[in-house]
Amino acid sequence: MGLLTAICLCVAPVAHAHEPLWGESPQTFAFGVIHPEIRFGFENDTLLLNGDRRIGNPDGLSRSRFETLLGLQYAPKTSLNLKLEIPIVQVLTSQRIAGMERHSGATGLGDIMLSAKSRFYQKYGEDWKVHQSYTVGVQLPTGAHGGRTPNGLLFAPSDQPGSGKFGILLGYAFAYERLNDTVWASAVYMHDLGNRGSKGDMLDVDANYGYWIRRARRPQDLGVILAAGTHLEGMGHDRQGADADPDSGSTLAGLQSSLIVTRGQAQFRIGILVPLYQCVSGTQLRSEIQARAGIEILL
Repeated sequence: MGLLTAICLCVAPVAHAHEPLWGESPQTFAFGVIHPEIRFGFENDTLLLNGDRRIGNPDGLSRSRFETLLGLQYAPKTSLNLKLEIPIVQVLTSQRIAGMERHSGATGLGDIMLSAKSRFYQKYGEDWKVHQSYTVGVQLPTGAHGGRTPNGLLFAPSDQPGSGKFGILLGYAFAYERLNDTVWASAVYMHDLGNRGSKGDMLDVDANYGYWIRRARRPQDLGVILAAGTHLEGMGHDRQGADADPDSGSTLAGLQSSLIVTRGQAQFRIGILVPLYQCVSGTQLRSEIQARAGIEILL
């Protein structure tokens, strides 16, 4: 029975839900696998905060962000995945000026990310599997960063489609898998290089528990897993000029949930993130809910 379980855990990636929509997984694909993905994200920022307090919004400030992420992964060996991510972003803002509602926005390419994920640890038991990975990435300066608010001010670098800066990404991911459930934990750090126009450093920490509502016993079977957990996010100050922008930088703690459906080599995911606590430097717009969805396939 133990050998059979281990084999199931090994071959499960064909129809296996490998990660929630917030956070990363240490899962790497088999040699030669090509993994295209498209992911969508939406935020509607109408909550005006000063520190951790909600304040009045007499100018009707609001901001919506729509993001489409095109991803492609390739496995040159089973323990290593190479990944290309191309974000396409639309940011729309509105504000009342002299009693009239004005609109502005920015649409364009975000900063392309090239990364490599290496699984450096893997261990099996009778009915469980533990694996860990690290990720290193390079951000390319492809992002559009000329967006302006309705009154003509430049968006903060973190609100633009991209910063147009080189950057680095460092990540760690852990998973403990059994036939009926999985625990994921991950941390990702991002840093823009350069000063003027660079985003603040960002650190995301996620922990999730996922339970198979319907387990896919064979690759062609339908599988459904529900994942839920916590999301912690910290961001440093943007740099508009030589100095740090006082109205940037934030901390967020929230709950997230993802529904993941697999069948054969395809996978669909949909999820929400609900912030429970948000604290910003200065005065900033924030959202009361975030939504994501993704479609992917293994070739």
